Amino acid sequence: MAELVLGVLGVVPLIGFTIKSYQELWSKAKTFRHCSAAVQRLHKKLTIQRRVFENECHLLLRVCIQDDGVVGAMMLDDNHQNWDNEELNNKFRMAFKQNYEELIELVHDISGSIFQIQDELDCFKVIQSHQQMDECLKKTWKRIGHGLKISFTKSNYEASLNELKESNCSLKTLREQSKQLQKPCKALVLKRPTPTAMAWTDIRRASETLHEALIQAWSCSEARHLRHSVKLFLDADKVDETVELGIAILCLGHGHSTGEIDLIQLQVKSRLLAVAHPRLLIPSLHSEHQRPKKRQKVVRFSGDAIVGGSAQANDRCASQYEIDSSCDLRCSADICQDFSKRCGQRAYSTTTYCLGHIDVGDEENYRHQFFASADLRKALGPAPMCPNGLVPMNSILHRAMEDNLSALDRLKMAKALVLAVLRFHSTPWLGEAWQLQDLAFFQYSEDFTQSLQTIHVSVEFSSGKPPQIAGSSMEDIRLTSRSPLSQVSEDERLLYGIDNTTLHCLGVALLQIDRLQALAAEDVLKVRRLAKTSSSLGPKYKEITEKCLRCDFGYGTDLSNAKLQVAVHDSVIEALESMIKVLDIDD
Repeated sequence: MAELVLGVLGVVPLIGFTIKSYQELWSKAKTFRHCSAAVQRLHKKLTIQRRVFENECHLLLRVCIQDDGVVGAMMLDDNHQNWDNEELNNKFRMAFKQNYEELIELVHDISGSIFQIQDELDCFKVIQSHQQMDECLKKTWKRIGHGLKISFTKSNYEASLNELKESNCSLKTLREQSKQLQKPCKALVLKRPTPTAMAWTDIRRASETLHEALIQAWSCSEARHLRHSVKLFLDADKVDETVELGIAILCLGHGHSTGEIDLIQLQVKSRLLAVAHPRLLIPSLHSEHQRPKKRQKVVRFSGDAIVGGSAQANDRCASQYEIDSSCDLRCSADICQDFSKRCGQRAYSTTTYCLGHIDVGDEENYRHQFFASADLRKALGPAPMCPNGLVPMNSILHRAMEDNLSALDRLKMAKALVLAVLRFHSTPWLGEAWQLQDLAFFQYSEDFTQSLQTIHVSVEFSSGKPPQIAGSSMEDIRLTSRSPLSQVSEDERLLYGIDNTTLHCLGVALLQIDRLQALAAEDVLKVRRLAKTSSSLGPKYKEITEKCLRCDFGYGTDLSNAKLQVAVHDSVIEALESMIKVLDIDD
């Protein structure tokens, strides 16, 4: 058969031949359709299958010919030069690769089914032999049809029609699969797992006990340090059973003048102790006679000098606290000086060095270990530090135009605020009725992106001469700034529909970042009216802002509920990350 020879030559001439054969079959069925109702039904079905086949052929040719005009010309002209183009046939071989032979086989099967139906229709040729001059075939059939016996088997042509239909479907499947196989395999992108609500709970508890530990153990004898401000950075994390927190301690002098501000940068690793450890601050009278027979190794501050307090006091502390390799900082007479000197000695060291630990807690026993910070993102420069480098978050509302604050920067700031709420809400670091100015960042030269990574919450306390006995020298603790919203009664909150104060304040902060204007959280009517207007950061940002204002996440209003925390993350954090990814070309 001719199609077998064409198949040997390649799939392109075979496709051209089959298109022509389909046309001939369709014309023959059209010619004899008045001779039999069965042929008329055959003609209708052939019209559909022919169109499906030609559409598939058009799509097949488009794989290798990126010009619909040329493809259309080939479909209309069975003598087009491209049907015999060997180069085009080679392109098909390259495109279909291991599927090329199957493609030829499919087109060959379609051609075979066409010829089977043509053979079935040949029985009607006898009518043409009785056709008179200028007589249409329909009249010839009416004139002699009753005297002719024509055998046209329905089951045969229906079987061939079904084969055509199945072959068309297989041809489509093969084409689509080959197209997909040509696409490069996408690199596997593992979605970052959503932090669990349990991890957020552990971070909050660790930050609470860290605050408690600093209150109980802090000591400073430096006369020029009138106040201390502890900055807790937002990028807290839980690794295995340890919570990692980054802090910076600013030692403030009189009037916060330049040259009287020292900066101590620390990394804190907090973990829950399984067994309560002894925490003797002062040795008992009989302690010298009750030492264990086999002592564990004790590692104290390295160096020749004992920093803070007498050498005898530090030796006594180290000998009694034998649970950990680090030193109990509650035995230090001047923690501020210890931190400052030891951080300075380790500034250029690549070795992780523990400065000491503080244990705290009655029901839950937490150990907070302090390390010299090695985080380059918080390498804010050596002390003393210029106070102008500390920027409250609400100042961006006035400096946005001057600093050329981009939409991308504002989205990153918004994400930082949501993380702050999830990690530190209901702690001494971030009160329930918090405000934008309760967070700040360090100005990092001209790189605002670098500055955003230093966003933090703070507590501030005065520090005079430390007491002579063990105890707290932290006085006048200043937590989250007092917002007028904190004075609003429960009835008033119900009246104005503030279902969750913390999330309402988050919504207000998000709205301020969007509109770059100061807003009072207690002015609920103004806030919600403004939230209804279009957002400069897009409709999705407007949606998540309103969700926060109304605590509309579908899991109640109690932020201690793990399901609500996860819903806030999924609805707000993921939406912000999606918008950031679109805008950040370096992502």
